[in-house]
Amino acid sequence: MDFAVIEELRKELIDAIEDDWVYFSELKTMIRDITGSADDLLRKAGEAAAQLVKDRAVFPGTLTEAEGFTPWPTGPDESAKRIEQEVADLIANGTEPEMGDLCWFDLPADAPQLR
Repeated sequence: MDFAVIEELRKELIDAIEDDWVYFSELKTMIRDITGSADDLLRKAGEAAAQLVKDRAVFPGTLTEAEGFTPWPTGPDESAKRIEQEVADLIANGTEPEMGDLCWFDLPADAPQLR
């Protein structure tokens, strides 16, 4: 994906996360809004999410009513690979993720772009 698109997505995602956790499928909408195209959004969202996790701009986790946000216990590279694999599986099965599927995102506590 284009560097300028990733950077714009990073800004939008960080702004959104500062208000509340963001679920994976929301990236598809953000990418469509940035690029003006609905082509191949799931693949693009997977690539972008993996890159932003590798860059440590965001980190993935799960969200439950009982525990709130719980980060995945894996490092950035392994987490990015998991996202890429789960997206590849969704594409292969012809399914689209819904709210809460795959993962949620939060900002690292030491993120320089924070508050």
